[in-house]
Amino acid sequence: MALSFEEINILGNLLNDTYGRSSTSTEYSSEEQGGDLRYGGYTKGGTGTVNTVSTKASLQGDVLCVTSLCIANLGPIGHQQKVIQSSENELNQHINAFMKDLKKDFKKKENAGRALKVKEQKDKRSTDVQGINLYSEARQSYIIRRAYFEIA
Repeated sequence: MALSFEEINILGNLLNDTYGRSSTSTEYSSEEQGGDLRYGGYTKGGTGTVNTVSTKASLQGDVLCVTSLCIANLGPIGHQQKVIQSSENELNQHINAFMKDLKKDFKKKENAGRALKVKEQKDKRSTDVQGINLYSEARQSYIIRRAYFEIA
C-alpha cells in the first residue's frame, strides 16, 4: 500500500531536522541507553557531550535514503581498514536505530497511526571514505554510510 499525500507530509515532518531536533547523536538508540535522538541524542550527562555521528534521511520518490556520517582518524596505512570497518559497524547501528525510531514515531496515533513498511535494498548500501588532510599523520577522513529503503 503506497503512502497517501498526508502520510508523505507526516514522514517529511518526521525526517525534518532543521527545527526542534538534531541530526547528530551520541547514542545508538534513544530510550534503552539513556539518550533521545529527537533531542540530539544527549546521554544522561546532559547537553555539551561530544556528538560523534550525524544521521540524515531524504525521501526520493518511494525510496528513503538514510545517510550517516562520522569523522575518524585513520592513522597509519596498515591500521586504516580496521578503523573503516569499525566505523561502518557504528554507522550501521546508527542507521538501524534511526529507522527504528522513525517507524515508532510514524506509528504513533497522533501521526499516521499505522506501521511504516520499508524494505532495505541491501545491494545498494555503500560506504564512502573522503580524506580531509592526506598529509596529516592522523589522516582524518569523513566516513559516509548510505542505506536505501523502499517504502511499500
